[in-house]
Amino acid sequence: MADLARVKRPVISTWARRHLDFPEPVAGDHRYPLFDAREFGDWLVTTGRASRKDIDGDLQSYTLTRLTTEFSPRTLVSHLTSLICLRHLNDDEPLHDDADSLPGLIRLAAHLDPDNAMLKEEIAALHAEWLPAQVDELVEAAWGTVNAFERVMDLRERLGATDLAAVRLAPELVRLIALLTDAATVADLDSRDARIYDPHAGAGDLLVAVAATLRDDQPVHLAARCGDRYLARLLRRRLAVRDLHDGEFTVYGDESDHDGANIIVTQLPFRPTEERSTVGSLKLIDDIAVQLCPGATAVVVAPSDTTGALNPHSEAASLRAELIADTVKAVIRLPGGLVPYRPGYEVSVWVLGTDQQSRRGEVLLADVSDRPLTNVVVDALVTDILAWRRPEYDPRAHAHVHAIRTPVKALISDARALTPRHLLTELEFSHDVPERVARALDLERILLEARPGRRLPSHVELDPSPSPPLTKTIHELTRGGQQRINLLSLKKGTRIRAEHVRPRKHLRSASSAAVIGAPELAGRCALGDRRIDRLDLANHYPSAQLSRPGDVVITTVPEPAVLIDHQGYAVIQYPARVLRITEVGAKQFTPRVLAALLTQAPRIRGAIRAVERIEEIRLPILQEESVERLDKLLAELDDRRQAIQHEQAALDELHRLATRGLTDGTLTLTANTIH
Repeated sequence: MADLARVKRPVISTWARRHLDFPEPVAGDHRYPLFDAREFGDWLVTTGRASRKDIDGDLQSYTLTRLTTEFSPRTLVSHLTSLICLRHLNDDEPLHDDADSLPGLIRLAAHLDPDNAMLKEEIAALHAEWLPAQVDELVEAAWGTVNAFERVMDLRERLGATDLAAVRLAPELVRLIALLTDAATVADLDSRDARIYDPHAGAGDLLVAVAATLRDDQPVHLAARCGDRYLARLLRRRLAVRDLHDGEFTVYGDESDHDGANIIVTQLPFRPTEERSTVGSLKLIDDIAVQLCPGATAVVVAPSDTTGALNPHSEAASLRAELIADTVKAVIRLPGGLVPYRPGYEVSVWVLGTDQQSRRGEVLLADVSDRPLTNVVVDALVTDILAWRRPEYDPRAHAHVHAIRTPVKALISDARALTPRHLLTELEFSHDVPERVARALDLERILLEARPGRRLPSHVELDPSPSPPLTKTIHELTRGGQQRINLLSLKKGTRIRAEHVRPRKHLRSASSAAVIGAPELAGRCALGDRRIDRLDLANHYPSAQLSRPGDVVITTVPEPAVLIDHQGYAVIQYPARVLRITEVGAKQFTPRVLAALLTQAPRIRGAIRAVERIEEIRLPILQEESVERLDKLLAELDDRRQAIQHEQAALDELHRLATRGLTDGTLTLTANTIH
């Protein structure tokens, strides 16, 4: 009832107490009263708390979910969609006309589907004589067969149809894919029509979404390949109710390719982690690429590991390099959680094309994995990519919001992760960079005014020969061919049980060790506040290693954070990890410089976990002279920051002390200035 009224549960009880006309229970007891659904719905409409259109549709949805006790999920979806499709094909005539309607429906199905392509056998297997009447009510409440069919598809999770729910994408991602195809423009430019094909169609969510972006005056032919007979028949019914009559849609049940499509849209089949390989996913993308006819576009949802760093000598790296050089136009890294049934399964979007008018030698990369995929983000991504692919694209007229133009050579030379790296344009260098220098001088002036006797020169100047420094991934810096040449070493944290971590006040410092984990890195807990007894450490975690002074502690979950352990001899708690500067790396990094570079590196956060592993983070390799100067500046900034923190703490304590003393009458303020 609360869901139906779109309120919290206690509101229903309040209404029942305050309103004399509130419906009375019709069954149940005082603990679990049951109400007549239509009577409650009428009360909501009468009192202005809901509209009739919304209530009728929701009531039918709740009715459908109760049918799960009568049928198995697959059978229920099959019966419901077949009856809806049958009514649609019969000019939307009601299904339940008389008591002998079921045999008549079976004869009607045989007449309308003589080849048994989508509903004849489903109607013949129907034995519940009351179900057609329920479907009639559903169609009337949904204002048509199309809406009724889509309502059943929307309820697939609640109906228990896990095989249909498992591949369902978040609505925002479906919208992104549909808009990236630019189907309306394709239909206008093609002399024939929009020919849309999905080689892994499933229930047809993407096909329906792309077709919905077309205008009513634009002809369309939909084609799908579906190896599952049940899904193929369901998809035929779904397309049939959308008035895509004979010749305007085709669903193939075999493994043959479909030539001639000018738009291909698909989601690669899900494979568990232990069965999934990057090269296998890339081969599926390549299979789609070879089907593209001249001028065609493909939008593919693929596992996110297809965009990660690869071994340059692997088959996957070679295959991805060929794809990037030939057909890839754009790649988008997405946040996690966009496959709701599998929230830990992360995906990316690949845009392929064979148009010769778009820029050669460049690929558009976008990374929005650090933010929710909202409609605003979707619109910005679509504008970035579609504007860039236009023949009349002018970079001076359109500033990309999320996407970065990246040379193909840079992506295939070292098989690095497909994450955008911004390179300054001439316009940005002539305007933005001087503003940075001016702002640095302004900040120096502000600091001097705050501390007149302590000048802080940053020595920030324009580089006469600007060029981005060489970058390397943490994987490259920590796992070189020979350990003695590694600049960094990466250590895992220790999994510590919660009962072994106690507050500082319960343990003596001499007999315990500090624990550094996500709370400390996120600033929710001060260093040293959480500790572990050394006996517990020795008995339960004999392989745990203590940190060393100058270790940099990093984590990407629950949020990216970096911290320098100046004191050392602490236990690093998983999921935090330690980056330790080696003897060779001391010339290239200092703890402060390393932490600062990690802070500036792009961090990848998904809805469930970090999409990018720590090993994939790229760090710039600075000149030794620059490292020395940056470390000196960072040290001075840290000293200033600590002094300010101590001063603020003293001010806060004095504020509390004086106020409390005056409040309880134990202190007074005098004009005496000598103590």
